[in-house]
Amino acid sequence: MSTRATTASRQTGFAGETVRALASTLLLLGLIGDRRVR
Repeated sequence: MSTRATTASRQTGFAGETVRALASTLLLLGLIGDRRVR
């Protein structure tokens, strides 16, 4: 049971980090696009 819980927590943590990285990248791209348009 403990091993299953640790695996689940690891997967959720990895997913959270991936989502955070994608969000930050999208924000940076949006800022660069705004500057280019202006």
